[in-house]
Amino acid sequence: MNNASITVPEGQLLNLIEKLGSLAWRKYQQRFPEVWKDSKFQPEDRSGYPPFISFRFENEDPELVAQLKKAVDNFDGAVVWIMGGHKRDPLPGTNWIICPKRFWEISDSQLGLGVSAGKYLAEHDPSFGPIAYDDLLALTKYLNKIF
Repeated sequence: MNNASITVPEGQLLNLIEKLGSLAWRKYQQRFPEVWKDSKFQPEDRSGYPPFISFRFENEDPELVAQLKKAVDNFDGAVVWIMGGHKRDPLPGTNWIICPKRFWEISDSQLGLGVSAGKYLAEHDPSFGPIAYDDLLALTKYLNKIF
């Protein structure tokens, strides 16, 4: 799949990953998404929702995945980041996510409560999101140097 380049800062890491291997699917948390309001699209501030990027390679290279995971694990920023995977049984491929470790832990602990990790953090610790967005830029810069 030849995806269009993402122009917003929180999508730049997906652009890098797309250069490393063609992506079949991608998704990311936008900081200022355009939402339909009052009969028109308007930007909405979602800074309280921590950033994440999710993706699936068209043809996954286990060595590349291991290198990317190791690089994310070795990043020393303001926020601890992780790269986790979800096997799509019985479908082929793995959906990968790069996100703050705290986001991942809340996702696991909040399962079944009807509250997303992003919404939970936006409501209970709204200052975490902006810190994580700034750190995502540093993580992207760090990974650009490696890859």
